Amino acid sequence: MNAMTYQLIQLDDPMQNVSCPYCQQHIIDWQQEQYIQPCQHTLFIAMDLGFEFIADYFEAKMSRTVDIIHEDPEMNIFQEITATDWPDLIVYKADLGVEGLYRYIGLSQVV
Repeated sequence: MNAMTYQLIQLDDPMQNVSCPYCQQHIIDWQQEQYIQPCQHTLFIAMDLGFEFIADYFEAKMSRTVDIIHEDPEMNIFQEITATDWPDLIVYKADLGVEGLYRYIGLSQVV
């Protein structure tokens, strides 16, 4: 599998709000009860434990479906999302505050 090109942005604060760089909507807003608010540019929101949100058109480009990935005891969410060929992919990587676990937010202007 070839490594796809993407821009990785590391977020150090697990409680940091995340806004879309294209439309400025808060995608992660900790002040809201429903803190995950995907915008039209959001391709996925996932943790190492599984997907919280995925756009149908991004899942269609992945080599495996989310259901199959979630059934895999050896699942590697970061590997699955970064192996998917998508133009202008930006991946925000946020520490969850639990050792070795991260949240990944994928955005692109090309949807």
